[in-house]
Amino acid sequence: MSNALSIATVTAVIKNLLENGLVSDAIAASVGDVLVTALPPDKIQVGTDERAQINLFLYHVTQNRNVDWISQEYRSPYSTSNTYSTNPPLALDLHYVLTAYGPKDFQAEILLGYAMQMLHKLPTITSETIENALKNAAETSTSGVFSQAITGLSVSNLALKVGQIKVSPAFLNMEETSRIWSALQTNYRPSATYQVSMVLIESDSTDKSEVLNLVLSEPSIEQITTPSSQAGANITVGSTLLIRGKRLRGDITKVRLSNIDKLFTPFDVQDTQVSLQVPPLRAGVHTVQIIHETMRSTEQHNLVESNVMAFVLHPKITVETRTVQSLQSNNGDLRSIDISVKFSPKVGKDQRVILQLNRISNNEAIAYSLLAPAQTEDTDTITVPLKNIKPGEYLVRVKVDGAESALSKNPSGEYDSPRITIK
Repeated sequence: MSNALSIATVTAVIKNLLENGLVSDAIAASVGDVLVTALPPDKIQVGTDERAQINLFLYHVTQNRNVDWISQEYRSPYSTSNTYSTNPPLALDLHYVLTAYGPKDFQAEILLGYAMQMLHKLPTITSETIENALKNAAETSTSGVFSQAITGLSVSNLALKVGQIKVSPAFLNMEETSRIWSALQTNYRPSATYQVSMVLIESDSTDKSEVLNLVLSEPSIEQITTPSSQAGANITVGSTLLIRGKRLRGDITKVRLSNIDKLFTPFDVQDTQVSLQVPPLRAGVHTVQIIHETMRSTEQHNLVESNVMAFVLHPKITVETRTVQSLQSNNGDLRSIDISVKFSPKVGKDQRVILQLNRISNNEAIAYSLLAPAQTEDTDTITVPLKNIKPGEYLVRVKVDGAESALSKNPSGEYDSPRITIK
């Protein structure tokens, strides 16, 4: 099965990325002709025959710490029997030593710095990048061992099986480094160590492969936020919603909001981020789910769904007063007032609305919180009658099913609207 090539695939992808980077990097090009290899260090020519070279060597393989999670996902929800639970996929971390060689002063240091910079710029390698690198690797050396190994296989499927890998530097102390080079039984050269996570190998079973592919290809939402230009702002109708995660881009990518039957089309789709303009929805808590639509035949659609994550959609309001009259009270002059609040989006007849007033005063903190009258139909305007309100200027907020409207600030950073003045 092609899945057995996962380890070799990762090595081939990283090697190809380093080779392609050398072509366009001016600093590395100043070194001259550079060879990129994936050989055991004791096979590298040194001494009088030494040349400018970068070598990537897999020196250690360990079990990935998330293997239990993979086993659980492998068994459910797609497994229908206990057969799979006895043989989950093998989850691995690959440990590499990256070594630079050069017969002249500074060549090794320049090449090592270049290679580390390249890997630092690509901490996460997506399946799309893996697919492109595999195609380049196969075309560059058609007679090579790896090219022959993947002959007849679908490069796209192989990249999908590998999925997304993370490349992280593993900084070892001098004692640990000495042990590695002693085991390699060759002369030490400037080097750096890296860990690649995670690589999966499954048993040779077509049915299990299909199950695992479904699990690994599922989109995963990790965060819902807004663009940095809107940082700190409430999410409202028309805002840009950034859905971040893994494997978000599919053949056809849609977004499901709450339990609405209609699927929404994002305006920008990337593997790690999907951007959607928030449609007119009720204020309150909404769930988000990424949906991948695929066509397996001319008559059948297949849906792949992500996990669910929630966000709060806040209402926007404008306020006006209708009537004011004086009331007699032992506590001094009080007012009775009807406050008319206009909402965007509309308030559902079954939604709970709370009106909040906070008086703008440096001398006395006064606040009122009242439940708005129930509505018989969905509406964009609600009138709230208030009694025994002290005169003054008040900031106005509402909560719709717990989702609070925002207050605006003036240039001095003080909250100043929406407000009403009760005389």
